[in-house]
Amino acid sequence: MGRASIDTDKISKEMTDVIKHRACVMRSGEYLSNYLIHQNRSVDAIRLLGRCAIHDISKMQDTDEFMSLASIIDQMDAMHDTSHVLSESQKDAIKLHWIHNSHHPEHYDSPNDMSDLDLLEMACDCHARSKQYQTDLIEYITKQQDLRFHFDGSHFHRLLKYCTVLVEMTKEDSYGFILNSDEDIRFDFKDSTLSMLEEYDDSCYEEYIYTDRLYLKKKSTTDFASVLYIIRLKENNQVIGYITLNFNGTMEYKIYENFLGQSYGEEALSKFVETSTFNEITVRVNKDNISSMEMLERLGFVRTTNNNSSINFVHTKSFKALKKKQN
Repeated sequence: MGRASIDTDKISKEMTDVIKHRACVMRSGEYLSNYLIHQNRSVDAIRLLGRCAIHDISKMQDTDEFMSLASIIDQMDAMHDTSHVLSESQKDAIKLHWIHNSHHPEHYDSPNDMSDLDLLEMACDCHARSKQYQTDLIEYITKQQDLRFHFDGSHFHRLLKYCTVLVEMTKEDSYGFILNSDEDIRFDFKDSTLSMLEEYDDSCYEEYIYTDRLYLKKKSTTDFASVLYIIRLKENNQVIGYITLNFNGTMEYKIYENFLGQSYGEEALSKFVETSTFNEITVRVNKDNISSMEMLERLGFVRTTNNNSSINFVHTKSFKALKKKQN
């Protein structure tokens, strides 16, 4: 991409902002990880810290992205006004950053494709900015939900929850001494999530899984606790969705909007569940997604727990069908 003509002062400001912001995100990640540990989610805490440790690293690795963001560094204050609407020029300057980073809703075709790990990192990102610019975080995400994010109820509820936790946990911390953090993350016991992780091995999953009309291609992930398959059409190799299976047996899947209504999701999930090494797989579905609930029940999933916005479905089998790869 072409780079805007900018002066060295803007480059210096952008570099300073990147360094300070990443330090603030790491500190927010420490707080939110401590919360996750107390919620018996130690592996999620580890994965979040891993995300925070490399947060916005693309700004340092991609010169085009860095220079594009530097071109609008003088507009940063305005962009963190709770009611600010991004201009077309600002969107254009940020678009490379969105492409490289999944903690932004704009990274996806739909904001509701964001995973829970994406939402955790997004909460830390927004919280760090609220500390840097001394803005009201809850007011910011509430207004931006209507202006920019456009999450469904389940995704926004989780983002709001994580942001509220961060606000409460950091009331007495101004981040004034950001480089001298004394907030340690301690794992003094082995909880259930760490125990499950010991038994998790994604090397047993083949590179490809085939169905009549589709093939699922395994893709590397940035963490150590999940396996990801991209769903493609056999006839033209077009990407139509994905399936992610986490270390604890929780699965997320998505068929993109243009390919709904053709039973692709049922075809892909049926084969994936058949070949999975997990005896029990759990999927969370929004209560208003009737078609997905009916599909899961056809595949043998059973409704279990529910909350105000979603229902958990569990599939159980008594055997493991997929052989481990030979060394």
